[in-house]
Amino acid sequence: MKLDKKDKQLLTLLYLNSRMSFTKMGKKLRLSSSAVERRLRKLKKEGIVALMFADVNLAKLGFKGYRLYFKLDVMDVETEKAILKLFEEFPRTLWGVICEGEYDVLWRIVARDAIEVENAINLMTEKFGTKIIEKTVITTTYQTYLSWNRAFGGERHPEFPLERITEIEKLSEKDMKILAALYNNARATTIDIAKLVGLSPDAVQYRIKKLTKDEYILGYTTWYDARKMGLEYYKILIGLRNMTGDKEKQFLNYCLEHDSVVFLNKSIGSWDIELDVIVKDTVELHEFILGIKTKFGHIIGKHHYISAIEERMMNPIREFLPVKKKTNINPKP
Repeated sequence: MKLDKKDKQLLTLLYLNSRMSFTKMGKKLRLSSSAVERRLRKLKKEGIVALMFADVNLAKLGFKGYRLYFKLDVMDVETEKAILKLFEEFPRTLWGVICEGEYDVLWRIVARDAIEVENAINLMTEKFGTKIIEKTVITTTYQTYLSWNRAFGGERHPEFPLERITEIEKLSEKDMKILAALYNNARATTIDIAKLVGLSPDAVQYRIKKLTKDEYILGYTTWYDARKMGLEYYKILIGLRNMTGDKEKQFLNYCLEHDSVVFLNKSIGSWDIELDVIVKDTVELHEFILGIKTKFGHIIGKHHYISAIEERMMNPIREFLPVKKKTNINPKP
């Protein structure tokens, strides 16, 4: 789909606040609310808008972020389909990707402890163990989501910090259902959520405000599909050396300000930094990496990259939502 100026402005607004009303977005875009709604419907239909979600502070709920990387010796169409199905069925999947490059599979999950991570790894190895030749587990210590200036143009906007180290607190089941519903769809109405939770719309509105005040909800944003916009999505895995606090700060600031970078996380594991970038092609990727190596070659050790081929962006707390009942389309008489 070819995006016009209004589409790009709308997508930027959705990054900043995907729960913003159509009326408010219409005023900013100088369009009617119905015109904004039609544009958004088309962007979703075309697959450009993959997920509009509440930026839930998962760390405060006791979850930690992990990335599981797998390299397979046999990767055919049926294996890809089976892995994508596993992503969809595993309740703590946040992002699952079929890749090309250093690894074939990237599985981003949340877990409360190492046992849950081990269970996820065991699930993968039980199904595909004969094909897996390498696996790597990375623990996330900090991650942030950045605006897609490379795709939409305009100014660089403040990033969304998706995790904050904080004291773990337990929420009621109703509050967890509200968070799960908003992660599933940031634009879910209080009326729809009220039906789900068993409260009045006013009570739901009050709880949402409190969850925001208490920083369980850090904002509302949107995830996009780069390939639907004619761009390539790469993840660069970087090991650092001769590191000091000042050098790391300079490197991170450079990345945070670069329009091609849409996601950044610090890690503990086989590498230290992961950069997610959107570029036009491999030439542009090379130019980006060359720029980093020219400016920061003295602190960069090994580095690899993978290309996202097909992805599944999921709600990692969807276990708190009711399971949809399957209907029998051919009932017996």
